Order: sequence, then C-alpha cells, then structure tokens
Amino acid sequence: MQHSDRLQDAIELTQALIRIPSANPPGNEQEIASFVRNWLLKRGVRSQFVELEPGRSSLIARIPGSETGSVVLCGHLDTVVADEDAWSIPPFEARIENGRLAGLGAADMKSGVAVLMQAVAWLVQEHVTPSQDIVLALTADEEWGYRGAKTIAESGFIDDAELLLIAEPTEGRVHAGQKGELWIEASFAGKAAHGSMPEMGISSILPAAKFALEVQQAIDLLQASSAGDKISINIGRFDGGQQVNIVPDRTRVQLDLRVAEPAHYEIVVQTIQRIGKSCTTNGCRFSHRVISYHPPILCALDHPFATALRNAVLAEIGPERQLPMTPYSTDAVSIVPLLNVPVLIWGPGSIAQAHQPNEYIELAAIEQALGMLTRALVGF
Repeated sequence: MQHSDRLQDAIELTQALIRIPSANPPGNEQEIASFVRNWLLKRGVRSQFVELEPGRSSLIARIPGSETGSVVLCGHLDTVVADEDAWSIPPFEARIENGRLAGLGAADMKSGVAVLMQAVAWLVQEHVTPSQDIVLALTADEEWGYRGAKTIAESGFIDDAELLLIAEPTEGRVHAGQKGELWIEASFAGKAAHGSMPEMGISSILPAAKFALEVQQAIDLLQASSAGDKISINIGRFDGGQQVNIVPDRTRVQLDLRVAEPAHYEIVVQTIQRIGKSCTTNGCRFSHRVISYHPPILCALDHPFATALRNAVLAEIGPERQLPMTPYSTDAVSIVPLLNVPVLIWGPGSIAQAHQPNEYIELAAIEQALGMLTRALVGF
C-alpha cells in the first residue's frame, strides 16, 4: 500500500473511531473494541479481548519478532464526556475542514489509536519482521481509573515487555516519562446556624476560600525539580453549604496536583497541612485526605526502539527540545509499577486539544506520526 493510501486509510479510520461513542462514564468500550478487532482481522492481524467488566473490554494483538521480548504500543479507546451544548459542531460527526479533523477524541486519542493500528497492520501486510514482538494494547477506562491497563498488565499477555509506548498527543515529540498525579481533598467543619444570625454559627466557607487562595500561591512558589519541572495545582472542586439561609458547616476543596519527583509528595502534603491549620480560626476544624496518588515516572531512553523512534523524530521534525516528562498522566500508572518497564509517551496532536469543545487534530499531524512510527519500526 502506498503512503498516500495508508494516510487516507488512517484518516478514515480516525473518523470511524470518533463516530463510535465511547465516553467514560459509562465507557461501553465493547462496541469500539469489536470494531477494532474486525478492522485488524481484515488486515491479517488477530487480536483478543481482555474484559474489564460486562460491556467493557480492552484489546490486545501481537506481531511476532525475531528475538525474545516485546515492545508494547498502547492507546486508550475511551474519551471524556462531551458537553454537547459547548460544541459548535456535532462531536461524533468527525468533520474535516481546512485541514483539520474535528470530533470527540480526535486528539485524545483516537488519532493516536488509528496510527498504532495502521502500523501493526502494515507490519503484517508488508511481511516485516521486527527485532522483538510488537504488541498492540488498546485499553478501556483510561479517562476514569486506568483499570483497563491494569487488567492487561495483570493478564500475563505483556509480561515480556521491555518498552511501553503510549501514543498520547505530544506534537510528535518523545517524552521519557510523566509527572505524578496527586489528588487531595481538604475539608473544613464549622457550625450551622440560621442565616439571619451568622454570629451563632461558624462558617466553613470563609476559611476554605482563604485556604484555596493561599495554597494556590504557595504551590506556585515551590521550587522546580532538578530537571526544571514545576509542581502544578488545579483547584478542581469547591463544594460548601446547604442553602443560602444556613451558615455553611461543611466545605470541601479538591486539589489536583502534578508532581515531578517523589520528594514533592511530602512537600505538597506538608504545605497543605500547614496552610489548612492556619486558616481554621474561630472554632473551624480542618482535615485532609489523599484521594489518589500515582508517583511520577521517569525512564532512560536506551532501548533500540526508543533510539529508532528518536531518530525518526529527528529526521521528521528536527532536534528535540528538552521534554523529559509529560505534565499529564497516562495508562503507564497501571502498567509500569507491575511490570517495571520503561515508558515513552509520543503521539500525534496537542494535549491542549484534549477535553476541549470542538476538539480537533491536524491531518498533517496524522501523516507526520504515521511516517515517524513506520520509520521507527523499520529502524528497529
């Protein structure tokens, strides 16, 4: 198949994937996983489901190599839920205009999945034997809990993995790891009273608001890691009070922090404790809990496939900037701790498009990624 035909196939495949709803929650990835399985089978690639729960499956396929070990090409089949009122185009139409393909999951990451699928199909159709097995792993539940990746890691299907490539959008640049994901809930407990007599109660909202402002400022001032990666903070939820005429006795603030090295965990927790306690005056009580934590991942780039991919990037788009980690989390959080395998994050499109109304991918980005991955597989 000529390059132009493969590119058109990849674009049409991305459109087909977008048109299959797989928003999570609820997920329902079985439909899109079945489509992928049939598409691969028509091109000589056998695959199998790895069930997460009824109606939700991941999928895995393996292309034999000449030596032991494997390289896992990983992507996720689910998307976030679209606020359709915020979209100016139908999110499942997969419309192409002005060199862009728009739709829910276009960048995050159905275009990346399409490129991976095209790559493994090309290996089979062109009778290319890679140095090691190439495993395609497409997961359910990445956008909610990384549980599909966990079931694959526990299944035994990728126990021989020596490298994990996750095709999240990186604008075609190679990242050797990702920041850690730390979610914390801060709680403030006051005393309810009638809204006409606020002096009889203890407001939990006022100290919570003071906390939110001060913790944002404090985290922004923390020093970066040795590689220059800073801790980021997003105050994702602020929930307090029952109704307007009651002094609010309970307020919760949920924080999404991305940490660049393991030592940042204690620094962040201590900062939150210190500020939380300083904000609880006049009888208000403060507590906190860690909702979830996935440590940061940073890996060496010494595997032959990593070298081949970096050479492909160099040939296609020039020298790489210093991008050691992605600011976001991926399925690696469920695979790397179990298998102790290094991870690369690389794929078409920009993470700035992820979770956005009118999400899109440049057609040129699909073409570029397809060329780079093919070149890397040949070099490998």
